[in-house]
Amino acid sequence: MQVNKKLAVGAAALLLAGSLGVTAINAFAQTTQPTAQGQLGTAQEQLGTPGITFGQAAAAAEAHLNDGSASEVELENKTGQLIYTVEIGASEVRVDAMSGEVLGVDSDQKECDDEKDTASLGTPEITFDQAQAAAEAHLNAGSASEIEMENENGQLVYSVEIGASEVKLDAMTGAVLGVERD
Repeated sequence: MQVNKKLAVGAAALLLAGSLGVTAINAFAQTTQPTAQGQLGTAQEQLGTPGITFGQAAAAAEAHLNDGSASEVELENKTGQLIYTVEIGASEVRVDAMSGEVLGVDSDQKECDDEKDTASLGTPEITFDQAQAAAEAHLNAGSASEIEMENENGQLVYSVEIGASEVKLDAMTGAVLGVERD
């Protein structure tokens, strides 16, 4: 009887140690393997959730320049800080992703054809934030890292980058036009 108790206690200890080991291995594997998007170490994964949205970053940049509409918004990790880079015409406006403060403007003196292409098609009916929400809901595979408004064959389209995928949305209706994967 004494031997059976010792065997039972020993077996229970081995089961407990084994389950702790498996738990530790799974936890390690989840922190070292790429995410569903195929990118370990995106800006959001490294630094957390931004304090403002893509649309709020675009609005802050547009208000600062007071000269056109945003055609592209990208979330990046710049030296340990989450930054939105907003393209407006030939300018890039850097916006702090936590506070919404405009950090600076870089201007390129060359003509920006993309801005002219999208401007001739009118004002989109859906916002950057609505495009982001629709694309993220469609893929259900992570958060957007870049949103760009483009003229594709005479149609105003949002391209929303999520991991290794790019979701194309009609900027007037919000309808998903397709998904491209790298």
